[in-house]
Amino acid sequence: MINASFLSKVGKSSVRSADDIRVKLVAIAKDEGAYFTQWVHHHLFFGFDDIEIFINRTTDNSSEVLDDISRSYPSVTWDSADWVDMCPEEAKKQIQFVVYNKVWHEAKKENKFTHIIFLDIDEYWIPRHFNISIKQFLADFSDDDVISFEWLNDMGTLPKLSHVPRTISGNLSPLVKTIYPLHAPVKELRHHVPLFSKKVAHLLANKVDFRPRPSLIQAVSPELQSLKDAFIYHRAHRSAEEYVSLLLRGRPGDAFPYKTNRYGLPVKDDMHREIELPLDAFLKYEQSYVNFERKTNYFNHKLSAESFVEERYKASLANLAKHSLANYPLMMQMFRGVKLPEVTKTFKDVRKNLISFRPDDFRFIRDLAIDAASQNIDEAIELMEQARELNPTGSIILKKLDEFRALKGQ
Repeated sequence: MINASFLSKVGKSSVRSADDIRVKLVAIAKDEGAYFTQWVHHHLFFGFDDIEIFINRTTDNSSEVLDDISRSYPSVTWDSADWVDMCPEEAKKQIQFVVYNKVWHEAKKENKFTHIIFLDIDEYWIPRHFNISIKQFLADFSDDDVISFEWLNDMGTLPKLSHVPRTISGNLSPLVKTIYPLHAPVKELRHHVPLFSKKVAHLLANKVDFRPRPSLIQAVSPELQSLKDAFIYHRAHRSAEEYVSLLLRGRPGDAFPYKTNRYGLPVKDDMHREIELPLDAFLKYEQSYVNFERKTNYFNHKLSAESFVEERYKASLANLAKHSLANYPLMMQMFRGVKLPEVTKTFKDVRKNLISFRPDDFRFIRDLAIDAASQNIDEAIELMEQARELNPTGSIILKKLDEFRALKGQ
């Protein structure tokens, strides 16, 4: 329990000792057995006091993995959230908010924690210098401060099933994840930034006031974006193979088998950042993970957990041709930038099939060539040349053809 002197200060603005801070981390997950051990270790390593995980609609060995973690680390607990499926259809689609509000309500009643944060299993809280805990970080803020951490989105270029790398690279995202004092006046929990019932001290990790974008209130204003001393490493893609596998998880309440709120593998943009974690701190972290894996008996579960990811990857590929032909724009959105041979061959065949119905439509062929460029530059050139034969003077066609040839040359 929190000491009495701290509880008497709740609601007052004052900097306090890290020893007075108690942080609860909550997640809801589906078929994440291959990732729990890394994610739980990471957040225990950085001082999160309590981790509560809810699994839903899960068919892998998540429960076995979590049982062994909980046995060795009682501060890590898990439960099923399948009871949400007894709710009406619209409520089922909001499973995260249903569960998160339940936990928020219970945490306030328990009065054991000062702060709470909701993260997904692909989200890792990272102190940039890798040498302070979440509680040490929060001790430099006031009791009432609500703090939002910006995302650094991974690029999907790491080896399959790899751990957090020493060199972290990605594109900064304006989206954030937020940690709250449990007495914060939250009116409505949301994915990134909540709705408050009254004005609060809402800060970024560098203590600058959070200001939203006018068109996207859960995203930080562009001029405030930067890689700060603490951020969320968002491992949404991991490797190309894992990304393709994860796409087949679908979305809650959606009958379509693929995860339609994904937009392909990213490319470096103006917000790309890369940091190298301090060697001594990283080696200590890696050794700690080895010990954690041994203590939680993950070797008993690893083969099954990782095989599930691989089998889902194969199923994702097996369903690709059928859904890509019937839902080409949507599937292209999700698989843009994926250059795995099985994927590029399937999409090449699909585009060839689509063109057979509109062989004289140079605009249609041109647009398919632009799609192909993110997956297979040779196919993109071939299709754009086909479009040029139908429209030899088309300015977009000629420009893109030059671009594609330059890319191939690079």
